[in-house]
Amino acid sequence: MFAQTQQGYVKTLGRPEKKGEALSGVSVRVKGEHNSAISEADGTFSMLLADKKNGDAYSLQQVQKNGYELNESDMIGRKLAFSDKVPLTIVMVSTEQLQADKQRIENNAFETAEKNYKAKYNLLEKQLNDNKITAEQYREEIQDLQDKFEKYQSLIDGLAEHYAHTDYDELDEKDREINICIENGDLERADSLIHTLFDPIGVLQRNKDALAKLDMQIDEANAIIAQANEDMAAVLKQQEKDAEYLYQLYTIALARYDNEKAQFYIETRAALDTTNVKWQNEAGLFIQDYKSDYNKALSYYQLALLHTHEQDIWFAILYNNIGSLFIEQCNYNQAIECFNKSISTIEFVFGENNAILAKSYNNIGSIYSNQGNYDRALECYNKALFVWKSVFGEENIDAANYYNNIGHAHYELGDFQEALECYNKALSICASVCGESLETIATCFNNIGSAYSTQGNYNKALEYQEKALSIRKSIFGEKHPNVATCYNNIGSIYYDQGFYNKALEYHGRALSIRESVLGENHPDVASSYNSIGLVYYNQGDFNKALEYHGRALSIRESVLGENHPDVASSYDNIGLVYSNQGDFNKALEYYGKALSIRESVLRENHPDIASSYNNIGLVYFNQGDYNKALEYCNKALSFMKSIFGENHPDVATYYANIGSVYDGQNEFEKSLEYNNISLSIRKSVFGENHPDVAINYNNIGWAYYNQGNYEIALMYYNKALFIWKSFFGEKHPNVASCYNNIGLAYDNQGNYEKALEYYNKSLSIRKSVFGESHSDVAICYDNIGSVYDNQGDYIKALEYYNKALAIWRATLGENHPNVAICYDNIAAVYDNQDEYAKALEYYNKALIIWKSILGEKHHDVAVCYHTISNVYFRQGDYGKALENSNNALKICIETLGNEHPKTQIVRENIELIKEEMNNQ
Repeated sequence: MFAQTQQGYVKTLGRPEKKGEALSGVSVRVKGEHNSAISEADGTFSMLLADKKNGDAYSLQQVQKNGYELNESDMIGRKLAFSDKVPLTIVMVSTEQLQADKQRIENNAFETAEKNYKAKYNLLEKQLNDNKITAEQYREEIQDLQDKFEKYQSLIDGLAEHYAHTDYDELDEKDREINICIENGDLERADSLIHTLFDPIGVLQRNKDALAKLDMQIDEANAIIAQANEDMAAVLKQQEKDAEYLYQLYTIALARYDNEKAQFYIETRAALDTTNVKWQNEAGLFIQDYKSDYNKALSYYQLALLHTHEQDIWFAILYNNIGSLFIEQCNYNQAIECFNKSISTIEFVFGENNAILAKSYNNIGSIYSNQGNYDRALECYNKALFVWKSVFGEENIDAANYYNNIGHAHYELGDFQEALECYNKALSICASVCGESLETIATCFNNIGSAYSTQGNYNKALEYQEKALSIRKSIFGEKHPNVATCYNNIGSIYYDQGFYNKALEYHGRALSIRESVLGENHPDVASSYNSIGLVYYNQGDFNKALEYHGRALSIRESVLGENHPDVASSYDNIGLVYSNQGDFNKALEYYGKALSIRESVLRENHPDIASSYNNIGLVYFNQGDYNKALEYCNKALSFMKSIFGENHPDVATYYANIGSVYDGQNEFEKSLEYNNISLSIRKSVFGENHPDVAINYNNIGWAYYNQGNYEIALMYYNKALFIWKSFFGEKHPNVASCYNNIGLAYDNQGNYEKALEYYNKSLSIRKSVFGESHSDVAICYDNIGSVYDNQGDYIKALEYYNKALAIWRATLGENHPNVAICYDNIAAVYDNQDEYAKALEYYNKALIIWKSILGEKHHDVAVCYHTISNVYFRQGDYGKALENSNNALKICIETLGNEHPKTQIVRENIELIKEEMNNQ
């Protein structure tokens, strides 16, 4: 055993305005050695290495000084050659300086790119106005320009990282000038300087020729090996220089949105040396982000992996990038596997404080968030923030982004106050770091607005969404996808408030921008179609709703494939329309398609799967199959409780839905029990005065109404009315529904004057919101007709019933439960007037609809048979009466059981008919 001394020198990074200086107090430890060397005041240090001779390999395990980091992070673990003559030079950089340089370079890069973006945008506008290009060419060019701008933004961080780590002490005068130009955004000057020194077209051939010449020299004679090695060193040095020129040209091309040139430059650099891990990685990143060619990107990453090992920082970086690629392909299991490999490597090499470690935790958090596992997402986001803050502190944009992510997880978990605190923290950081006009600040405003909207504070929500819109318009101009997002969000707030024309106006603005910039076949365009479809659905225009949801579905299937969660959402929306049209088989078909996709793509306990179960349960509820309805609604509730626990707004919704099913079964105590649980959750989350709390009051009032307890029902209806009017004002669909329910209570109390007063209030609001031909307007006409029927004013009753019938047939089609109910009501009027032929005509029309919707064996069908039997009985046609009563009895026994009160009523009716037949 013998020991040799490896001398070394530690210096700081040279920058344009300041040369690097000797750095003292740096701890340097070689892998396998127990003792560390400490650099002196002049930056020098000495390491005793056991059993080493010149040329032997060794590697560093640790280089550390508080407030500093290695300029080349991959120096740890890299193989170094021992020399007792040539000192090892280590370059370190102040973390504070690095962050400041990165921020400065990023700002310059963004400013230059934005200037080029606006110049190209204005040129295209002029070409369009001068008729030099067609509208189609204009839209394609704008879309291409936008894509390039967004992708360049995503790479600014990497570009800044590269130039912030440049050691100016190693550069000659020309190279220093080029780098300074690029850092300051003077790209034209940089481009000109590089082209005076370097030919990017011929570099591969020159490199190839030089290497070939070396091979010939080596083959010709061993005598010139020493010379060849010197030449090799020169070639490699030139190769490094060529690579830097290529990267600089790549940077300039990106800022000019010339992606074809950028691709040529970055791939040419990668081809210069296929063993250079960094070059392969950066080529892969470009191909992934700009070209979305995941297979080609993966091939670059895999080539880089061939030349690294598990204890190398590049191993962690590459698996982090591959994981991000798998996320874009929705391959979450493989993504998590890659991120975990990255984390284990980082922890082994650096311990727990490293920027890549933070990003890996953040990436895993985003996967859990996509899967609906928000508890795990929150855990990972918090780890990411903790690691990031321990390295870089809190006052930077990345920390703000982590706070935004944490806020999103809290938001999805129903912790709205926690979410708002995180969003405001992110906003505060952004404002202090970057001022008031940064896109990240607009994102914070957008998130805060969403939280206020969910809490029902629509004025605050609009205030923050308008702030986000103002910033984005000032940065990007009017026609930009981020501006479209703001319009879409504002439209959604108006939608929640019931201002459907306003909602359509803003969703239409968003759609117009997205179509002009992104083209007609883009997922964001599909989102706009989806939003517009929901507005038409709530306006009762089901044909328009189906048209827009169909457009959204078509785009999503063509772009995202048939097995994607967004496609499932479109199926859901189409199912909702069919359900409200009374086409329950179609509704179940589409809800089933949505469930199938979600079960195949998402994790087992995902909120969207619970939503599918809930939707299917509500269709069975509307069909009167309460057992099936309870089965699916309870599945949904069980899922949601397992995901979010007991105290979450979505859990409250599912309790309320089960309460409605029990109400339909006349199990009013159960209905009240579940609605009160729902009410308790919503009050604990939102407080006493929230629109969703009013929903519970309304439901509880309905249960008491169905029990005949009209005074208690009115008390709860008025509670709901007070909240809805305070949030939405007088002219809102929910307020109209409340007036309608209050009218029903007065109607059943026999207070017809009050009933008409409230029905007409409801009618006035609905006509002003929806127009004359809407299903909810028809409900008012039907109820008003019922009052006149009860008062014996049959002419007025028929007038209003026929108004309702005309609307329902026009909007819902002939085969809908509401149409059947209207036929029943009209038949009852004729029955009361002893016009039995007319009564039978309308009762039989109702029967045909009920049988087509509910099938032959349903207790509502039995009720129809029973009612028809009574008409025949009053006519004295006992044979027909007996036939219809027997049909009713058979159904009641099969569906309700032999001892059910309704079965007994039908049986008694049959005995009465037989008695009359015997008396004849």
